[in-house]
Amino acid sequence: MFFLGRKKLSPPNAERERMLKEFEKKIGYRFRNINILNIALTHPSFLHENQIKDEEHYERMEFLGDSVLGLIVCQHIYNEFPDYDEGGLSDIKSHVVSEKHLSAIAKRMEIGKYIRFGAGEARTGGRRKNSILANAFEGVLGAIFLDGGFEKAKKYLLKFSKDDIVMHPPDRESSNYKGILQKYCQTYLNTDPNYRVVGEKGPSHHRKFQMEVWAKDTKLGSGEGKSKKEAEQNAAAKSIHFFESPEFREKHDLADPPLSGNKRRRKNWSAAANENEESKQDY
Repeated sequence: MFFLGRKKLSPPNAERERMLKEFEKKIGYRFRNINILNIALTHPSFLHENQIKDEEHYERMEFLGDSVLGLIVCQHIYNEFPDYDEGGLSDIKSHVVSEKHLSAIAKRMEIGKYIRFGAGEARTGGRRKNSILANAFEGVLGAIFLDGGFEKAKKYLLKFSKDDIVMHPPDRESSNYKGILQKYCQTYLNTDPNYRVVGEKGPSHHRKFQMEVWAKDTKLGSGEGKSKKEAEQNAAAKSIHFFESPEFREKHDLADPPLSGNKRRRKNWSAAANENEESKQDY
């Protein structure tokens, strides 16, 4: 029996250990204590449905991984892009640490296959939910940090994210959705977008902010994120659809969506990133 903090770490059974070792090969890291990985890949519903009260699930590990993620990304982009100012670096960081990006990486890794769920959560598609996949990715990052230290955690993250980070800067403006939305609002509505926090949910260490975007008396869209800044970016991304809708283009006599060049560059960036991902080899 092993302990982490006040919680005990029960060793996995033979089948579970086989799956965990399979996952180790997939990520290119072997744990000194595989029980830590087991926690990182355990959803709260598994302990709840099995009435297990003295073991730990991934939320605390994900809390740690979230902070490790931010530090690794900030250090990497600070060194990688010396000509970028604080705003440019923030744009890149927002993209890399976003739920959308992390869940996309987790899907490529098939991380959902290795998460222990309660039967109810599994039936409702837990293995495919972006929020759960992103949390599990951060949980694994936190687990590697605990087991092997900062450099091992950094190697894991950059193995799966480095190409996305490198590909991001040429199209930096396309992911600065707040900047694009502001151009739309100023050009077509003669006003600036107004961001409003309309709700918060989750425990203090795992808070989600719900944000709406308004222009004068018109609600443009909404989104959520783990910080107010991320929620604003996600809400802005959804709000862009208001201006790119056929109804808006017809009203303003636009043949193409406003700033459609940015949209084309986003598509080209995605294609290049996918092509690059297919050529990657595990170390």
